[in-house]
Amino acid sequence: MAQNQTIYYVGQDVGVTATVLDDNGNPATGTLTVTLTVTDPNGTVTTPSTASTGSGGYAAVVPSVATAGIWLYRWTAAGTGVGWASEGQFMVRAMGVEQLVDLASVKKHLNMTVTDARQDDELQGFILAAADQARDVCGPFLPEQHTQFFNGGVSTISPDWLPLASIQSATEYYGLSAFPLTEQQLGSQMNAFAYTVDYSTGQVTRRTFGGQAAMFAIGAKNVKIVYTAGRAGAVPYTVRLGALELIRHLWQQTQQAAGRSWKGAGMDGEAMGVPMGFALPDRVVELWSPYRRPPGIA
Repeated sequence: MAQNQTIYYVGQDVGVTATVLDDNGNPATGTLTVTLTVTDPNGTVTTPSTASTGSGGYAAVVPSVATAGIWLYRWTAAGTGVGWASEGQFMVRAMGVEQLVDLASVKKHLNMTVTDARQDDELQGFILAAADQARDVCGPFLPEQHTQFFNGGVSTISPDWLPLASIQSATEYYGLSAFPLTEQQLGSQMNAFAYTVDYSTGQVTRRTFGGQAAMFAIGAKNVKIVYTAGRAGAVPYTVRLGALELIRHLWQQTQQAAGRSWKGAGMDGEAMGVPMGFALPDRVVELWSPYRRPPGIA
């Protein structure tokens, strides 16, 4: 069983192939009943039509995949001397996924020919992995909305995902009663249900009349904040370079297998090249350090 790619896009047709084997392990011949069952990430099952390609080979197309996530598929074949099954999966990436660097920039960084598409699928996987790592270390770069509940009884709370771009709503709960809070600048409090935001640190402070700091309502997970985190798509140059270096590191590890050579330079201080077993080299951490999220973030 195989696919032409490892990562697909929403709306793309996905071709899958398989070689049916008989009970002796040889490519099956004769009249066979071959079925492909596909399960999407939501659990919906379909059975695309299959076609023989000769010598036991069969092919099918999963049309216009509409849901991001892991798709599972199962081949079965039955006939005289044949009772065969095989399973596989493929990944469909979500639309609008944050990428810090583009494929052409990665190829240039690796001194590859930009028009050579043979490694594009593998490199695209590294691009997505590097973006995930950068988001975990530095926070999101594209705006994304989060809903988070906090314990009350404190005057200041800090959302997990920074940088904090805006707050859509803040609500305190006293038992079954909900009390909306509004952002009110110091010196302009209109009521006792206010808060201020220090967007440079991401801290949200409860305020009352006169701008005095107050405590959020005492309780467990009774303060609800809906907020947007991100940098409006702005990617600092050091973050971009760190992503490129991380991709180089991941790519270089795949080139160190037997029979494959890599002539690129190792990371700084690595006389023998990139050491195996380290997903995030110190060089990358240093490049990202000015934009790291505060410690203690879950």
